[in-house]
Amino acid sequence: MKDIDRFAMRVVHWAIPLLTIGIFVVDLLTPVGIAVSILYVIPLLLTVFRPKERESFYFCAFATSLLWVGLFLKPLGSSFLYGLLNRTLGTSVLWILALGLIRFRRLQHESVEAERALMLERVERAHAEGLMMEAQQARYYADREAVRAIVDRKEAEEQLLVSQLRLESIIESAMDAIITVDEDQKVVLFNRAAEQMFGCSTREAMRQPLDRFLPARYREGHRHHVQEFGQSGATSRKMGKLGTVMGLRSSGEEFSIEAAISYITVEQQTYYTVILRDITERKRAEEAHQKSQRQLTTLISNLPGFVYRCKNNRDWTFEYLSEGVSDLTGYTSREYLVERSITYGNNTHPGDRERVWQEIQAAVAQRRPYETTYRILTRSGEVKSVWERGEGIYATDGTLSYLEGFVTDITERKRAEHLLRQSEERYRRLIAISPYAIVVIRGDRILFANDQAIKLFGAVKANEILGRSVMDLFHPDYHPAIQERIHELVEGRAQVPMIEEKIITMSGKSVDAEVSAARFIDEEGPAILVMLRDISERKRLQDQLRKTERIAELGTVASGMAHEIGTPMNVILGRAEYLMDRVAEEPIKKGLQTIITQVERITRVMNQLLSFARRKAPERGALDLKQVVEDSLEMFQERLARSRVQVELLLTDPCPLVLADADQMSQVMINLVMNAVHAMPDGGMLRVGLAPESQMVRLTIADSGHGIPREAIKKIFDPFFTTKEFGKGTGLGLTVVKGIIEEHQGSIAVESQEGKGTTFTILLPQSE
Repeated sequence: MKDIDRFAMRVVHWAIPLLTIGIFVVDLLTPVGIAVSILYVIPLLLTVFRPKERESFYFCAFATSLLWVGLFLKPLGSSFLYGLLNRTLGTSVLWILALGLIRFRRLQHESVEAERALMLERVERAHAEGLMMEAQQARYYADREAVRAIVDRKEAEEQLLVSQLRLESIIESAMDAIITVDEDQKVVLFNRAAEQMFGCSTREAMRQPLDRFLPARYREGHRHHVQEFGQSGATSRKMGKLGTVMGLRSSGEEFSIEAAISYITVEQQTYYTVILRDITERKRAEEAHQKSQRQLTTLISNLPGFVYRCKNNRDWTFEYLSEGVSDLTGYTSREYLVERSITYGNNTHPGDRERVWQEIQAAVAQRRPYETTYRILTRSGEVKSVWERGEGIYATDGTLSYLEGFVTDITERKRAEHLLRQSEERYRRLIAISPYAIVVIRGDRILFANDQAIKLFGAVKANEILGRSVMDLFHPDYHPAIQERIHELVEGRAQVPMIEEKIITMSGKSVDAEVSAARFIDEEGPAILVMLRDISERKRLQDQLRKTERIAELGTVASGMAHEIGTPMNVILGRAEYLMDRVAEEPIKKGLQTIITQVERITRVMNQLLSFARRKAPERGALDLKQVVEDSLEMFQERLARSRVQVELLLTDPCPLVLADADQMSQVMINLVMNAVHAMPDGGMLRVGLAPESQMVRLTIADSGHGIPREAIKKIFDPFFTTKEFGKGTGLGLTVVKGIIEEHQGSIAVESQEGKGTTFTILLPQSE
């Protein structure tokens, strides 16, 4: 037994300094915000096995110095205050525990002395009965001291418990997952961060094997790795030394983690502690960065010019250069960057060098980007025009480090501009008085555009159109026809007849236009002159006329049908209801009920037709639209509840009054709310909003239903058009709504996306 004690003392003798050095190294290698310093508690507890009573005090002083030295050896960053707080707390825990151990050792020594005194008293009592009274008194004092020692020992144990609770609090508040397992790799500690990381509670994790939290393919290798680590003699491995491993959440999701591992032996039992960090987001960010770098490299290599980084000197000495420089100057990037056999300053045309230098220096002095156009000399002696844009890159102290920018060839653009100026002068007078938009194309590129063309295509200046393909300005549906017409003109046909086509403006808007084209030849060769005229307004008026005529015809038909159909329907309805009250056979009653339902439907259709065709003029007056909304929703309250439709009101209070007819506004609300309910057969959300908007009041009715197909939206207000199933709609409700709104000098618009709902937006004028 003495040999075992002697061996244990020898192990403790070496374990304390080795653990202390290991913890100090781990503390230096971990970020400031991680409370590694609390691990000094482990070697401090081992001092209890040392023979000297004040050894715990000396070790605590040494550990405290290491703890604070470690803080100031690390880089000071945003986590410094957090690290300062951690070390203050760790120092407090160490000293409280050290004082408790010293007191415990002292009490233990006093207890031993008391027991010796008690033994001595018993010996003296055996040898001297005459000293009985003195022995009893001595025993009384000894017992009292023993009780006091026991009380002091309990106080020390309570202080130790407080320290342990503080340590547990630190572990539970750690941002990284901390898991401790025994020699069988069964979990004995599982902090809150581990619960969040693996989606598993501490109660479920305790006494479970550690490899439960690893994918099956890694479990065997991980078990062997931990065993080898325990036999290696090393006490810890820092974060990242184990490489990236995979974790397994309770949901079955695999994710990347970094791990640090350490172990200690307490009472001949080995415990392994693993600190885990989820690096899924970091991995994703790294992959995104690599993808971005590849995309940037591809983009730079495909640019029509070259990207550079250079020194701010008259040679413009390059430090970085994309491969596009070879296409522009004829010199390779190696000649600029490695061999230094040519400089870009030498490439700059002598007539432009000083101007370019002064322009760039002025921009750099004002710390603004520079943009300049100049000429360069290529390897073959060719003069090219280039456009350059760049800016200065500055160091943290404000000094200029280098210039970065982009250079591209604009020789062809310069040549085209020259030809364009000639052409503009030639046709200026003719084109200035032309009511048509005129463009000139050669090949398929636009060389000229007059003011009417710039206006028609929604451009600000001619350069936005010039140089573009003529196909970019016409709707894709007309490209085959345009190519055929260009081919005919190029082959020798002098002129092609005027036809209607659709053009695309700079904003992407489609516009109807009349287009004619003719072929001509100038000093540059054959070209095509195209004349265009916007006919959108004319087509709109024609379409409006057709709709008006259709509505007029519909009104005539509806008026005639109202009497011819309405009277027989009333007779049929009356006879069917009469028979319903006088028959008992269920099949006959069902048939009569079907007749009644269909006659009522026909009557509703006729009434809507009459409402559509003979709609009375609105009696407009100051109207509180909020009250109309609330009254209409109250009317549908039972229907909405039955259909499991929730209502969300966003009504501005107070909201300006509108100039409208109350009955017709109620009709609008009823139609739109009914459509919304039909669009949500399985329930959903109906949102109704009301708010002022620049002399108008905006009413929005939105549902979360099945939405309207894109191709149906433009026809949604047409008479008899419906997206509902056959027999469930007449196709007149929205037509009536649109007519009412337009008669009130308002507007209605619809936005919809299949599967995500529909929103109707109505604007009505405010009442004066």
